[in-house]
Amino acid sequence: MGLPVIQPSRVTVMIKPVGALCNLDCHYCYYLPTKTIYDGHQHRMSLDTLESIYASVLPRFHDDVTIAWQGGEPTLAGLPFFRRALEYQKKYARPSQRIHHALQTNGTLLDDEWCKFLHDNEFLIGLSVDGPPRFHDHYRLTNRGTGSSDHVLRGMRLLQKHAVEYNILCVLNDINVHHPDEVMGYLLNLGSRWLQFIPAIEWEKHPTEQGHNVLAAYSPQPADYGKFLCRAFDLWFEKYRKRVSVRIFDAVLNKLVLGQMPFCILDGACHNQLTIEHDGAVFGCDHFVERRWQLAQIGESDWRNNIGVDGSVATGLTIHGDGYQKLDSHDGRDIDGTADFDRKYAPQDAESEPQESEPRGVSPRSMEEQIQTKLAPGAAGADSHALSLPPSAGDAGWYDRIDEPRLGSFAVRKQDLPAKCKACQWKPYCHGGCPKHREHGGDVPEPTILCESYMMFYEHAMPRLNWLAGFLRQNRQPPDPEPARQPPAAVAAGGGGGDAEAGNAGTPRNPGTPGVLVGAAVGEAEANRQGLGDTRSLRAKPHAAAAAPGRNDPCPCGSGLKFKKCHGRNH
Repeated sequence: MGLPVIQPSRVTVMIKPVGALCNLDCHYCYYLPTKTIYDGHQHRMSLDTLESIYASVLPRFHDDVTIAWQGGEPTLAGLPFFRRALEYQKKYARPSQRIHHALQTNGTLLDDEWCKFLHDNEFLIGLSVDGPPRFHDHYRLTNRGTGSSDHVLRGMRLLQKHAVEYNILCVLNDINVHHPDEVMGYLLNLGSRWLQFIPAIEWEKHPTEQGHNVLAAYSPQPADYGKFLCRAFDLWFEKYRKRVSVRIFDAVLNKLVLGQMPFCILDGACHNQLTIEHDGAVFGCDHFVERRWQLAQIGESDWRNNIGVDGSVATGLTIHGDGYQKLDSHDGRDIDGTADFDRKYAPQDAESEPQESEPRGVSPRSMEEQIQTKLAPGAAGADSHALSLPPSAGDAGWYDRIDEPRLGSFAVRKQDLPAKCKACQWKPYCHGGCPKHREHGGDVPEPTILCESYMMFYEHAMPRLNWLAGFLRQNRQPPDPEPARQPPAAVAAGGGGGDAEAGNAGTPRNPGTPGVLVGAAVGEAEANRQGLGDTRSLRAKPHAAAAAPGRNDPCPCGSGLKFKKCHGRNH
């Protein structure tokens, strides 16, 4: 198709170690239906599959590799599983490679041991918080049907205690989307410096029109999402832009300044991610875990996908097709923590019960034996080991078996747009949005349901974004904003100005202290820590006359990060 759909320097590898299983029962969860396409009871990725990922990816990828861990709730896989992943990383990484880990979590299962591990291994954490408890607990419930906000905040305090870098992902729904002041103020008061807002756009069958879909009741209306973005932008531009990163704003700035769009839903093709399910099935995106879009199967060298990309062969469940099943038809609601997961959903073929902290089906002794036999001394570090992988590496060739024509079809299908989109002035900053946000999932030419949202936002914000970009292209720090102009009346009406709590919500309590990382992108698992789309070096350049700080001193740009993790990272 003429499109380099696999670019190792940019691809994020997303791993789903427990599939869609989770200890929460969020009503808007987009991923839960994927459980029904899998056979069998096991829902933890095997160690052979885990090793095969590293054995195939690291020798073939460039020096910067991003691995994103998602679910479901990925921490249900257990800490020993993640320790094993880092052992495989050491085995297969080249000396010059830098592997960045991003993990999206609800935060409820974190403890001191987890947070020490995350800090010591420099994991970037995406923490899901939908605003104040009265918003968060409306849809983000435990499997017992109770609110989860107290558990999430406990996990957040542990992340802060151990200085783990994190950002906050806020899912916007039909409730919190009407309160941008309160939501943004609350998140900033939690100490977050890096925010991303994701609309809960999910589809249900139209009640009367066959072949058509309608937005789920919990999804925000496009106009309301547009108003939220406009108000959030006003707050960011006028008060917080020098010390707070909001992902969509930074992404558009990156496009204006560097010509690259690091936010996949606004990019021109879907080719920057590989999603690997717990059973080794490989897809191009976790929003399209459908058999017709499966690209490879780890562990099965003769696997071929005989399903047409038009779905011409019956595929069972597809997220956007007729097989969509309602949330209440799925299992997994009996999980409160790792012990429940081990007992009910981990492998069942063990001769003896494992310790609660170990993956079920692998005793502490047998796990140690695997380390002895699988992790050969000195395996890591040889640049030539891509050509001579040890026999114990599992399926090290799955990456070369990826169905590239199918991936090419998947990558460019979002470009199939109606005439109104092709003629739109905002197309370079939208490209029709995410195919998931289209009524038929990208199978027919149609605009995103968020077309009105994006047009409203770009018309409102683009003059000021262009003003900022003019300074950033010259590596200059933009001056403080002039007195804020009043937003259009329609936007102001949706800005939540009447919220009782909004009066003090706009100013974070400790604006200079949070130690988290810019460029979040973990919520859809598109974290990009490879130098693409990172505008902080443009937005806040240190003054040349400043004395050189120490590696662990605060960066003089005012980001709140240590110098070694900001402008000193290349020194």
